[in-house]
Amino acid sequence: MVIRESLYKLLEKKHLSEITVKELCEEADINRTTFYRNYLDIYDLYEKLEEELTETAFADGDIEADRCKMLKVIYDNQTFYREFFDSRLESRYIKKTIQKMYDEMKQLLMDRGTYDEKTFRILYQYNYHGAVGVIRDWLDTGCKESPEEFGNILYKIVEKQYQ
Repeated sequence: MVIRESLYKLLEKKHLSEITVKELCEEADINRTTFYRNYLDIYDLYEKLEEELTETAFADGDIEADRCKMLKVIYDNQTFYREFFDSRLESRYIKKTIQKMYDEMKQLLMDRGTYDEKTFRILYQYNYHGAVGVIRDWLDTGCKESPEEFGNILYKIVEKQYQ
């Protein structure tokens, strides 16, 4: 807990790539041996914290609920996710959620005959990268809308393209 809180404090001041293990240990008032007993490096710590934040949020497999939960996790951990997007780090949980949305939407639209596979892939990538950009902007402007309000607006925009 103290390591996590110390990392969050340091992330308020600088990017993850600028934080050293020595600096984190001083902030947390622990020795380096304690840190290395639990983590390989700063990035391993960051990945494990992200896993911890998202593990329970995405446990039920309900894609609509997962979408809302993903935004709530981001909202509740704004400093963490601001750095996440700024550093272009990967999240297997966010990727997994997005892949589920992709698969479900693809199946639905292919069954309807709405799009061919190539057009669907391009449209989905367009929406994916647009959504990531909008989420980054939401974070950068202090998440003025609640996760629910923001998610509903974003969903309405994307949904119109798939009708």
